[in-house]
Amino acid sequence: MKIRMLLSLLAAIAAASPAAAEPCSSVASRSTIAETLRRAAEDRPVNLTFQTRAEGVKMSDNLKLKYPDAMTIILQNEFRQLIVREDRFEVIMWPATHPERLTVPFAAIRAFWDNATLKCSTS
Repeated sequence: MKIRMLLSLLAAIAAASPAAAEPCSSVASRSTIAETLRRAAEDRPVNLTFQTRAEGVKMSDNLKLKYPDAMTIILQNEFRQLIVREDRFEVIMWPATHPERLTVPFAAIRAFWDNATLKCSTS
């Protein structure tokens, strides 16, 4: 009984580990990201971490100063005009007191969670 519980616990930890997640750069991961982003809503939070200085990322200079390397966003409540394209997504969100437009190519994404389940990770 104890061994079964231990194996179940180890399997759960391994499934949540970034090492167990598929790389975000794979074709399958990018397809999953695009499909999941289209369903982002208040009852279906989507979290992602992206490189802020990657080619094609568009964001305000203020955000670039605040997040010089990477930024994690949660698309759940305060976002509008989410547009998912073949190679990127665009969104307006409120990371502070005023709206900010972000453009994030899928190639800039380093980690992606769908409803708290890690879908891909790039170390």
